[in-house]
Amino acid sequence: MDYDALMTKFGGSIEPTAPAWAEGLSKKDQAEIKIKMNQEGRKRLADLQHDISTGAPILNDLNEFGRLNRENSTGSWWQQLTPDTQMFRSPGSMEMTAIQSRLGPSQRVQGSGSSSDRDVSLFLKGIPSTNNYGNVNKGIREDYQRKYDLALQKSNAMKAHLDTYGNLSDFDAQWAQRKMPTAQTQEARVATPSNDAVNMLKMNPKLAADYDAKYGAGSSAKVLLSKIRGR
Repeated sequence: MDYDALMTKFGGSIEPTAPAWAEGLSKKDQAEIKIKMNQEGRKRLADLQHDISTGAPILNDLNEFGRLNRENSTGSWWQQLTPDTQMFRSPGSMEMTAIQSRLGPSQRVQGSGSSSDRDVSLFLKGIPSTNNYGNVNKGIREDYQRKYDLALQKSNAMKAHLDTYGNLSDFDAQWAQRKMPTAQTQEARVATPSNDAVNMLKMNPKLAADYDAKYGAGSSAKVLLSKIRGR
């Protein structure tokens, strides 16, 4: 059997100076180890890709819940004290309740990836609820979106690493050292409020939490303070 050809398929051919782990091993043993490492890496990648495919419909439900939530308020004392029935709820609220039930823990398939991949787990502890205020549900949705996007990035990086090196032996270290956005970069991403948004906040200070979530912490206080001062 051509073990050099086999090792090229599963992670590169033998180098003139063999790596430390390969010293003293025959070509057959090296080929078998590389095949096993490649198979383990492929299994791990498949697990992560499975989580992503499972997470896509969940993300769709979260986005639909968000759309409905923008049209139907949530978190009021009425919603918290009355049952979720058509007698007490609007059609939109009933749709949100149905989505909430689908997103419940009993409906989720837990990820089967290795423990080192759980930092990008697609399953959140919290789910949106008609008992939450809209800004809370929005935060849950945006947190899930960030984790979903991170999982996609990690999956692509993992596949590229496997295709290049044939295994994931040092992938986690390289992934941990990936470039992270700086505080300055994150600050630059904060949207600039329009005149309409400022005027709406002044007319309805209860929107302060949503305003801060979109335009940065403390931004609503500046607008409301300027209103008090008559600016």
